[in-house]
Amino acid sequence: MNTVLEQDGLHQTIELQSLTPNTNEPKQQNRIEEIELVHRLDKRLLVFAMFGNLVKSLDNANLGSAFISGMEEELNITGLQYNWMGVLFTIGYLTMQIPSNILLSNMRPSRYLPALEIIWCILTVSMACVQSVRGVYVIRFLLGLAEAGFYPGIIFLAGTWYTKRELGKRLALITICGSFGSGLSGVIQAVMLKMMDGIFGISGWRWMFMFDACITIILAVLGYHFLPDYPHNTNWLDKSEKAIAIDRLNIDHSVEGKRVSSSNRWNKIKSLASNKYLYPFIFGWASVHISLGAAHVLGIVAKKLEFDAVTANLLTTPDTIITMIFGLCNGFLSDKYRTRIWCIVIPALIGLVGMSLLSAFVQPFPILYIGFLLTHAGLGSLTSIVMTWASEVISTNGEIRAMAIAIMNTFSSLMWVWVPLVLWPVTDAPYYHKGFTTGAVLIVLFIGSMLLIAYMQKVDTVVSNEGHIPLLQDSDDDDDETLKVHHKTSSTSSL
Repeated sequence: MNTVLEQDGLHQTIELQSLTPNTNEPKQQNRIEEIELVHRLDKRLLVFAMFGNLVKSLDNANLGSAFISGMEEELNITGLQYNWMGVLFTIGYLTMQIPSNILLSNMRPSRYLPALEIIWCILTVSMACVQSVRGVYVIRFLLGLAEAGFYPGIIFLAGTWYTKRELGKRLALITICGSFGSGLSGVIQAVMLKMMDGIFGISGWRWMFMFDACITIILAVLGYHFLPDYPHNTNWLDKSEKAIAIDRLNIDHSVEGKRVSSSNRWNKIKSLASNKYLYPFIFGWASVHISLGAAHVLGIVAKKLEFDAVTANLLTTPDTIITMIFGLCNGFLSDKYRTRIWCIVIPALIGLVGMSLLSAFVQPFPILYIGFLLTHAGLGSLTSIVMTWASEVISTNGEIRAMAIAIMNTFSSLMWVWVPLVLWPVTDAPYYHKGFTTGAVLIVLFIGSMLLIAYMQKVDTVVSNEGHIPLLQDSDDDDDETLKVHHKTSSTSSL
């Protein structure tokens, strides 16, 4: 690639490929073949990730839908017992999350992730047959163990295939499918109450779990056959496609990057522990997920305000649809304008307005409902951007990135060991004043942690004397930057 520069009235032709080591220069690939590869990934990896996250969120939300649809009365569940079910799920989720992501980074995802879904299926069928509160306790704990590895695992896997220009919108799609799953739970439960309640002597809330199990097993089979592994060992790619997939990745060829890649796991852990970006990400991720608990009590608030079970379930649907639209638009905007921070801060401010309305418990109910919509849409639309940003900033090493994502999710899960009992106990419904007020404070702290990350990144950019953030620039920008560096070096030499 030749570039013509005009300097002191003379034209000078320079060869850009000679300016940098060959190891740092991305290989030129056939653009059509690359587009075809991305389309294949979307059909296999992205679709599986979207529907897998939908099923996972559906399983998580089913307990709340079942609780307000007859499970409470049939099993004689008290408010405190219901909260303990959530705590036990969180303990299981917390226990397995980091080990699961480490296992995934050393195993074939096309085998490991579908296996997790088969376990979910068995446990979901067990929920349909449960006869006591103690049985629910055991099943929820085991379900937490089984589900722990899916979301951080699928985020890690997507990060090994998609470039940073492609990742934001795709993580947004994965995340909004999770929101859709949460809202779909209420619709499915309402349908089961209307059409299936009492058939063969089985309650409507039990039919819902059977329906979920059927979806889960189908997805597991499809994942086994179609899900990719890693770029170097995916069976349904030929050699040229594997080469394209590997060359598309932002591989760190620096001395430090190679040192990290070749180091043992303990050194990688130490490298991660010394990463200054990790800790504000952990704090912010935990804060926003505690605040998102406000969106998940909508059905219980509606029931305690004397809405019938069907209406209480259906009220979650518009909330979910709006959150999906916000999340999708935010992901596309983040990729299009190559910004993360403003696609995080602005939605967080919208969520803060909604949380303030909930904390004041404004009435009549339609105004309170707007508060739920703003809270869920604002906070729900930024989570995929935070995870995308963390994947870009923390490390280019696959195993370190996998551990970082798992640690972020583990700390947010750790909060839910006590949050349901302290901030969102059913006994506080419908007001939840303590939970909503704490959520508003945490949103402010979350915004502060994200601004801190942006500031640190800006300082690092200035120190490295780059024109813009290295982790967000594309290959065209790389050429421009190389040109600038060469021009600056030439000018200095001429002096």
